[in-house]
Amino acid sequence: MLKSKLIYISLILNKGLIMKKIIATLVALVFSTSAYAVTISDFSIGASFNHGLYGAKGKEENYTHTGSIQTTINKEGAFVDDYAQIFVEAAVSDNLSLGISYTPSEISTPKNVNDEPGGDISVVAEFEELTTLYLLGKTDLGIYGKLGYSQMDINITTENVTGYNDTDTDGFEVAVGYEHEAGNGFGVRLELAYSEFDTVKADNGATSNVNKNEITVSDMRGATGRVSLVKSF
Repeated sequence: MLKSKLIYISLILNKGLIMKKIIATLVALVFSTSAYAVTISDFSIGASFNHGLYGAKGKEENYTHTGSIQTTINKEGAFVDDYAQIFVEAAVSDNLSLGISYTPSEISTPKNVNDEPGGDISVVAEFEELTTLYLLGKTDLGIYGKLGYSQMDINITTENVTGYNDTDTDGFEVAVGYEHEAGNGFGVRLELAYSEFDTVKADNGATSNVNKNEITVSDMRGATGRVSLVKSF
């Protein structure tokens, strides 16, 4: 589900990383200090087309009816996907904005098939509700940088094995780009972004190791090329 800004701010405050502390401090300034209050003329909305390359390491552990490990499968993989985003930004100053972006469609991995004695087991992961709270700093030349905190849901679909529980993960994004002002408040942005997400685990719901199947996904990273159309009011 799409979290509100206040939920994201609370999550950020619970993190110990310097990046998230910086974002939380600036968010507090924007929303609690009248000197930084924004008006409707300080808002921008936009839409982006994204072409992303993503990679991760995966480990699948299968346990027997006695609770001992039967098989362990380690894999590394990468995939490419295209998706759209929408975003809104509020200006803190002429060169600094606070924004939030949302991905309404899922980002899907290819089907991964493992050959098992009892039949092939296939797994597909879908990343949904990708939402990023970010700071954007822009120079007078149109060159800008972004620093953001992200969260997304991970839904896992399987065949020939008991369904895995869904989960979620947090991460960060950094980006650089250029905005060309087209007039009448419109602008076009070209952007390159890099993102990382925390390690996640999903299993088939077994309360012990008996007949348990567990998947661990780590080193989730992505590089994204992004084209955006933005309208300032």
